[in-house]
Formats: sequence, structure tokens, C-alpha cells
Amino acid sequence: MNLISQIVNELIDDKSSLNGALLKTKVLASRIGNQELLKWTNAELSGYNSEEDLPEYRKNIWNALKGNVLNGNMKYTNYEIPTINLDKEFESSLRCSSFQDSVSALESLLQFDGNLSIPVRPEIVHIIEQNWQAMGNPYLSIISCNKLLSRSSIVDIISNVRSKLLDFMLAIETEFGESVEIQDLKFKNEEITGIMHQTIINNNGDGNSINTGNENSLSNNSGSIKKSNLGN
Repeated sequence: MNLISQIVNELIDDKSSLNGALLKTKVLASRIGNQELLKWTNAELSGYNSEEDLPEYRKNIWNALKGNVLNGNMKYTNYEIPTINLDKEFESSLRCSSFQDSVSALESLLQFDGNLSIPVRPEIVHIIEQNWQAMGNPYLSIISCNKLLSRSSIVDIISNVRSKLLDFMLAIETEFGESVEIQDLKFKNEEITGIMHQTIINNNGDGNSINTGNENSLSNNSGSIKKSNLGN
């Protein structure tokens, strides 16, 4: 069985880790000398260096905003935090999240049950608190604030990568035959890059170069992702 067939078989098995198929794709990209495929694969394996490099399926994913709040003598846990009257761009950054993290890191998050939370930085919480107080709640205090994401958001990212990579591999088989050898593909890189743009790059809405790195942690601009502990 050739390498492309191995990758296809792993991708259609939803019990198989996507990371394994990506590693094999990295080998394929390296052996045929296709730098664009190698860059995308490395970004999914190691994480993206910046939000500007992210494909659309990793951007602007809706999240709830909840926290623990004191208002006078009353304490409220897991309370929905209002963001009305905030600058629209700032509000969007609170209501949506983007993910630079590696596929393996995202897969590891699915081991947790329930929602995932991203703590909002204290200086940002202070701005939200002042905005809420200005609505007529002068004695209100936000003890903690978190972005809450459903597991399905992570599943969707992983599913997008799996589906796009499968589309790419099937298109390669359709164009060059199921038994095509790596040696032959070395001379087809222009066509392969074109197929990649049709199945992965353009479908992402992102035709820019991808910068990769291996120092990414589970993070976005608000903090690290963890199992939700609101109300504790």
C-alpha cells in the first residue's frame, strides 16, 4: 500500500488520530519536495505563529462569557457577563476565540467532559467591570471571568482539517491514479500545489504564506484553555 492510500485509510477512520495522518502527510510533502504542503502540515502539527496566519476554520469561533460576580452583598456564580456598549471590535474579541494550537493539543482537549474555559486577563476584566458599573451597577465587582467554549467547537476544527486533507488526497488519487509513486509526484509539484489551493488553501479563505512554530501553547489572546471550573 502506498503512502497516499495509508493516509486516506487513516483519515476515513474517525477513531484514528488526525495527528498520525498529518505526520504521514509531512513525510509525503518532504519526499516530493512540495514546500506549500509542508508549511500547512507543519502549522497543523506544531501550531500557527500568529492569528494572521490562521485559516478561516480556526478563526472567530463563538464563545459564551461568564463569571463569578459580587453585587452588594449578593454573589452570583456562572453569571452571563454583558458586553453591550463596549467597542464593537473589543466586544467581538470577547465573544469569539481563535485557535493557533496544534492538532494534537486540540485532540487532547476532547478528553475532558463539558465546556472548556479560557480565563480573561485581569486588565480586561477591569474594563468589562467598569462598563457594567456604568449601566447602573456602581457596587458590582467581577471576581473572575472566563470565555466558555463547547467541545463541539474543537471537534469542528479537527473535522475541518480531516475533511480538507482527505479531499486533497482523493484529488491527488483522481488526478494521478491510486497507485501513483512518490518518484512520479516529484515532477508534478505545480499540479499538486494547484490541487492544494482548490481543496485546502482557497477553501480556507487564506492564500497567504503560513509561518510555523513549535513554541505554541494552548492559548489565545485571553489565556490558556482548561476544563471549566466556574462555580467552584
